[in-house]
Amino acid sequence: MKQNRKLMIVFLILAQTTFGQILKSGFDKSEYIETLKINQKVHIPLDKWDADTNVAYPQDYNFVYRSPVVAFDNIWDLWVHKEKAVALISIQGSVQTEASFLANLYAAMIPAKGEIQLDKDFKFQYQLSENPNAAVHVGWFVAMAYLSKTVVPQIDSCYKAGIKEFVLTGHSQGGGITFLMNSHLESLKKQGKLPVDIRFKTYCSAGPKPGNLYYAYDYERMTAGGWAFNVVNSVDWVPDVPFTVQTVNDFTAVNPFYGAKKIIKKQKFPKNIALKHVYKQMSKPSLKAQKNYEKYLGKMVSQAVKKQIPGYVAPEYYKSNYYVRTGNTIVLYADDAYLKLFSNDPENPNIWQHHLPRQYLFLAEKLSL
Repeated sequence: MKQNRKLMIVFLILAQTTFGQILKSGFDKSEYIETLKINQKVHIPLDKWDADTNVAYPQDYNFVYRSPVVAFDNIWDLWVHKEKAVALISIQGSVQTEASFLANLYAAMIPAKGEIQLDKDFKFQYQLSENPNAAVHVGWFVAMAYLSKTVVPQIDSCYKAGIKEFVLTGHSQGGGITFLMNSHLESLKKQGKLPVDIRFKTYCSAGPKPGNLYYAYDYERMTAGGWAFNVVNSVDWVPDVPFTVQTVNDFTAVNPFYGAKKIIKKQKFPKNIALKHVYKQMSKPSLKAQKNYEKYLGKMVSQAVKKQIPGYVAPEYYKSNYYVRTGNTIVLYADDAYLKLFSNDPENPNIWQHHLPRQYLFLAEKLSL
């Protein structure tokens, strides 16, 4: 109730401003730094914000709404700019719960277009890409689908109040989910389920790999012109996950591996035997690895997902785990000054040493563009 009252006050203030094109294309260092501060807050209970001194409080935005907890302990926050008609949607990353890490572990791929029964009352239709070969991370997709149930109505409320421009952001797992949320919201615009004059600008931060190459191509085409970025610390391991497996089936339609078996079979003896052996030695390990990936991080993990989300129906998985880096990448390069403060010693037991918003903020403030 208090959140709704605060939201209405902010909207009344904004209603008195002049609305025009506000967000500009291209990476904006100050915009990104503000998202880092907000992404720090989304990981902290509201009543503990004042006690947090790791990252400074956001300067340009007012907090107005926190979503209910859904799926894998996922939440998101809504902030509205203090002076401009811009809203910001911040999606929480991993937190220290089994459910939260389950979303990361559920790393099989599903097609980027289709329908999935998420529970007995929630069937989700989606199209995150126009390419039939595009596929995405199923765990982060499920989180995105549940979060969208509150994101879309809040966007609609903002739009009715005159806000047509939105910053989408998330750090870590939140970045992985934000990629997919960006695709889903743009798809809703195309379907006429969101107004076409809404503008989204996206700052994923420490974002992992959300899908395969076909998804990446479509995402980069969708956000072309400087409307989406993934900012990564050069010594952070999280942007390099999930594990990726490339097989001969992951290439585009016209490639030298398509029909290779038939071509080899036509060769004369003993050349055909030698070529067949070489082809198997090169192709079988990755094909076996992909099957194991789907078996353990898809089918087996889905049993735990069903306990977390009663009524969940595991989908058919896409026969690939070729995860790739997606989007326009901004590199925060870890220099000597950084490494003096934050050790890069592999014997250091703190695996989050280079991953938190504090470390990203240190490098972002030094960034020269």
